[in-house]
Amino acid sequence: MKRNIRRQIDIGLTGLGIAIIFSAVILGGSLEIQAQLPLALLGVLLMEAGVWGLSTKLFPNERRYSQLREEGDQMIALIRELNHAAIAKSRGEEDAKRFQATLEKMHESVVKMAELAAKEDGVPNPMAPPSQDT
Repeated sequence: MKRNIRRQIDIGLTGLGIAIIFSAVILGGSLEIQAQLPLALLGVLLMEAGVWGLSTKLFPNERRYSQLREEGDQMIALIRELNHAAIAKSRGEEDAKRFQATLEKMHESVVKMAELAAKEDGVPNPMAPPSQDT
């Protein structure tokens, strides 16, 4: 939900910036240059704030499972690596060692994702065995 709000704010800032720039140009005949240039600059700044995604910096990230997300991103990197290794193997540039090593890393990553599933940031993992620190 908040992601849609951030997107709407970014689109709104960009649209508002464009509208201010057009206003400065259209009203150029009735405005002095000392008023027209700052107005256009304000429009450019608002437009760039929307394009740069300023709202993501104003509204904090809601992700609660960031460790799982990071491991998922790592899996995507491993998928790319696996594809590169497969292409190199099919072209005869390499043997299957890199392909197999990447495949093993992917299996390890899947196991790690299973451990991180349902583990919220700052909350103890419900899947972890109880500690025996007594």
